[in-house]
Amino acid sequence: MKRTVKKLLMIGVACSISLFSACPVLADNTGYYQEKYRNQFHFSPEANWMNDPNGMVYYNGEYHLFYQYYPYGTTWGPMHWGHAVSTDLVKWKHLPIALSPDENGEIFSGSAVIDWNNTAGFGKEAMVAIFTHSGSKGQVQSLAYSTDSGRTWTKYEGNPVMPNPPVPDWRDPKVFWHDQTKQWVMSLAAKDKIMFYTSPDLKNWKYASEFGPDGGIQANGQSGAYSYTLSEQKGQSFTLEGEITLVEKNGRAGAGGLVFRSNKDATNAYTVNLDAEKNLLTLNKVEKGNVTTVVSKSMRLDTSQAYHVKVEANSHYFKVLLNGKQVLEGSDASFENGQFGLTAWNSTAVFRHVKFTNQSNFITNLSNWKPITGTWNDTAAGKLGKSDSDGYIISEEQGDQFIFKSNMTFLDANGSGALLFRADAEAKNGYIASVDASKDTVKLVKLQNGISTVLAETNEKIDTSKSHQVKVTASGNKLDLHIDDNFTLTAKDETFSKGLFGLHVNQSSVQFQDVNMTKFIDTDEKEIKNKSFETGDLTGWKTIKGNAFTNDHVTDATANWSGLFEQKGKYHLWGFSDKQDGDNATGELHSSYFKLSGSGEINLLMGGGNDPTNRYVSLVRASDDKELIRQANTKFADEKYQPYVWDASKYIGEVLYIKAVDQAVGGWGHINLDDVNVFNTEKMPDKVDSVAKEPEEVKQREGGELSDWNTVSGEWVKSTHGSNGGIWECPTLLELPVDGDSTKKKWVLQVSINDGAAAGGSGMQYFVGNFDGKTFKNENPPEEVLWTDYGADFYAAVDWSGVEGDNGEKYWLGWMSNWQYANNTPTTTWRSSMSIPRKIELTNTAKGLRLKQIPVSIDSIRNKQEKKVLKNLMVTENKNLLSGIQENKYEIIAEFDVSNTDAQEFGFQIQKEGSENTKVSYNVNKQRLFVDRTNSGSFDFGENVKDKHSVSMLPKDGKVKLHMFVDQSSVEVFGNDGTEVITDQLFPKLSSNKIRLYSKGGGVKLNSLKMYPLKSIWNKSPVDTNLSGWKSISGLWADTINGKQGRSKEDTFALSSEKAKNFIYEAKIKVLADSVSNSTGAGALVFRSDEQANNAYAANVDVLNNQVKLIAFRDGIGKDLIIYDDGGKLDLKTNTDYRLKVTAEGEHIQVYLDDKLVIDAVDHTFSEGYAGLNVWNSTSLFNEVKLEIVD
Repeated sequence: MKRTVKKLLMIGVACSISLFSACPVLADNTGYYQEKYRNQFHFSPEANWMNDPNGMVYYNGEYHLFYQYYPYGTTWGPMHWGHAVSTDLVKWKHLPIALSPDENGEIFSGSAVIDWNNTAGFGKEAMVAIFTHSGSKGQVQSLAYSTDSGRTWTKYEGNPVMPNPPVPDWRDPKVFWHDQTKQWVMSLAAKDKIMFYTSPDLKNWKYASEFGPDGGIQANGQSGAYSYTLSEQKGQSFTLEGEITLVEKNGRAGAGGLVFRSNKDATNAYTVNLDAEKNLLTLNKVEKGNVTTVVSKSMRLDTSQAYHVKVEANSHYFKVLLNGKQVLEGSDASFENGQFGLTAWNSTAVFRHVKFTNQSNFITNLSNWKPITGTWNDTAAGKLGKSDSDGYIISEEQGDQFIFKSNMTFLDANGSGALLFRADAEAKNGYIASVDASKDTVKLVKLQNGISTVLAETNEKIDTSKSHQVKVTASGNKLDLHIDDNFTLTAKDETFSKGLFGLHVNQSSVQFQDVNMTKFIDTDEKEIKNKSFETGDLTGWKTIKGNAFTNDHVTDATANWSGLFEQKGKYHLWGFSDKQDGDNATGELHSSYFKLSGSGEINLLMGGGNDPTNRYVSLVRASDDKELIRQANTKFADEKYQPYVWDASKYIGEVLYIKAVDQAVGGWGHINLDDVNVFNTEKMPDKVDSVAKEPEEVKQREGGELSDWNTVSGEWVKSTHGSNGGIWECPTLLELPVDGDSTKKKWVLQVSINDGAAAGGSGMQYFVGNFDGKTFKNENPPEEVLWTDYGADFYAAVDWSGVEGDNGEKYWLGWMSNWQYANNTPTTTWRSSMSIPRKIELTNTAKGLRLKQIPVSIDSIRNKQEKKVLKNLMVTENKNLLSGIQENKYEIIAEFDVSNTDAQEFGFQIQKEGSENTKVSYNVNKQRLFVDRTNSGSFDFGENVKDKHSVSMLPKDGKVKLHMFVDQSSVEVFGNDGTEVITDQLFPKLSSNKIRLYSKGGGVKLNSLKMYPLKSIWNKSPVDTNLSGWKSISGLWADTINGKQGRSKEDTFALSSEKAKNFIYEAKIKVLADSVSNSTGAGALVFRSDEQANNAYAANVDVLNNQVKLIAFRDGIGKDLIIYDDGGKLDLKTNTDYRLKVTAEGEHIQVYLDDKLVIDAVDHTFSEGYAGLNVWNSTSLFNEVKLEIVD
């Protein structure tokens, strides 16, 4: 099946045949590809927004480049597939849009193949596109095909071929033919993993395997805040250990650590933290949410390195071991027992192979237990008390109104066990809730000065073969006793209102476990306060933490970017607020308490993201804060409110509250809430979304691996091989030769991540391993991250199918931007470029197999007459060997000898003028190649992207090689023959076009340097017009293969330099429309205009109103002079060419529509002026724009 063309694209030496000549742009069309920051030898769209390359395929001598494209704006919008072709990967020919949105949704990324054997039945050698439809059914996979070399496309009538997405983010299919198994293979991104599918015919796909999660867990750390997750497993004296990898994310290093003896919300706990920001290992105590250091030690801690951390806890004493060596020792008696957990601070941390072994495990939320009498020991099963008479042990906590409970197990049938409460420190005064196994009696007893008085007593059969829960509720003078959740006994006494908690045994041996004190809460309120937020704020609700739920989030907005909210009433809680960090805000919100009554039905409205781990609303019992229901927005990720109904009837009479939690960041990182009704008297609906139930009690183990985690704060996700800073996208799986040996190949899986890449924000990583047609296996440890490019602007690269080099090398390119700022770069009519195409293979290094990228030859656009050559010279601090050169697009190939240098740093300052420059340099001491754009211009790349991007690069035989490409707004640096690469956008002033070759701290020998100024790959404008000197007055105007394009929601003008009095002026005008609901209005010919189009005539084709108009603009305000609508019968269509012609002779003006005279007017307002174009409320195209001056 495989038919791959062997294509030799010489790298850096040979000329190649191009589609176009390298002629300079003609003077009469200086605007085409000549805008500020417009790259001249990188592909970019003629106009509008572009992102991921996709559908890349080679066929019949053409490299097809499809790309994500929004034709109606310069920021990301509903996606189409743009299209261009090249014969040499240097010069490109634009083609019409290939694929547009339809009833199945927008056209997201994908791939294209040549179906040589017609497996799909679309035709022999059909070009087949496999892409993601993103619409109301979620993200699904579909097909389209072309039988005319990609010029026209037909969507498969059976789309989608892969419906029913398993996760919301299920996209970017990359398909290739696998020769060994004779089938098509697809790699598909699914949030934090890559899923593999196989097919015999491109239509029927079968799940094969997946790659990504490695069994660990990762904190996507909150900037400047702690994140916590807890296991249900608890420990008292134990060993706790795991592997921790600290990850620098978006320029932030931070901390990660183990948590132990924690309460359920991690406000009281101990932690051991590795802090890469401060290079510090600390044993901390968290008390009431405040973190203090018990003991610490300074040491170098690196990111992206796995550390084995082990804690040994014995009573109040702790030891900390790092990679098998003890490094810390400390003591603290604040917390006796608690949950195991994990924590992160400020950045990402990854945890793998976390396990524990308990020596003792007395589970309690009370601390500092002190024996008074009897024998008390901690065991793996709890606190064991023995005494031949009265034995007491007391904690340091006090309480007045509470619920106090414990599980009791009698190790023999003799004597009693009891709970002691409201006691003094000597256990002489207080109350006892006693269970006597020998007499089968239960008592409430008062101790006063050591003398006991029975307040209440009853007979109760005590089965000593099992454990019994004993629970006391103390509220004022009322004392209630429950055995195994059954009400057993009550008494009233006012002697003691407050005191300590303890345990008691008498002539017995009793095991106590799960000894906990919780708050006693009572209320008669049936409804929560401000249930629909109609106060316009959070009155009645309490923000527990974070900024995800504030008064700024309560809004009366009725619509959003995706449609209507459909809230109940005026106000609602919208979890997205620009004032509070948008989707990146996290937090927790509680309602007021209520006592459930009525039918037990609870209903509410919810919208926003769907993530039961990090975004949800829950029903919580007030006494112990246990969740009885957890509800995520399972009815699709949408801002629109959806109704949810809960059955909580089992908990009628109990005091509860509603909790909203948002621990998620990134896309859909919020939830919306409205109209929470907790008091309903009608019959419970037959269909409910959730039923309240007791949380399943997790059985406590003596040891083992910890894998089930409950998020307390921050965002926690599955850890993966490599890096998982946000979401995985745009995979490509390919087999590459090693060092040019076609007999030695390895599989490489490339994955784009957004965000958390090497330079911050989005980027690419890769994995090297084996693939058997179904399963990919990474040959490196999961914590090892291999970055494809260390710059900020190389993303979503995929290879061309159907072509490879003589030794099996592949060719690819990537999107040269970053999602952190892609929508905001300071370009005008277009946004973003592609990188230079690169040949890719693997190479052996000291660290293993690594990717090697070599730029394809651009010899055809080198200006060899202006070539600069230097050999065997010293680069010094005071002399610039490249002084006098002023260029903003060039190629440099240089080799430096660092074997005997005393320089600390050397390299180039490019795009330089005064203090403005970008460094492309090498740090000799650190042996790192870097690009530093700290002073590259005024554009703000944002706080999440570093200014300086660097990569370790060892000299090779004492030499450092740099191959650099500089364009109007980009630099690509290939170090040591492409083993290390840095790609960055730059936005300097136009005058910053100098270059400086420098060294710092000493001199360095320059073995050789070649510098080639480069020519533009773009020709003259494709617009058919005899007018020249066009300038944009307002709006966005661009020349395209479809004509001169204007776009605006209001009146916008472009004027030529031609003035006329009497003339014939005509053009084809087309108002564009799409399935994405772009604005459709009018396009017009402008004539007799002043220099700013404030005063002018316009004759337009108004598709929106089905009219042709003659308009006079005076001081910028348009007034209709004559309107033609054919008596209301004129029916103008979008996407249709209309020939509009204006003849003007003196005061006589005539307007023709498709050669029919429709307006005949006399007006003397303007007698002479410039010819131009106008667009109103639309994107419109103008072609065959011709002006004939009449004497």
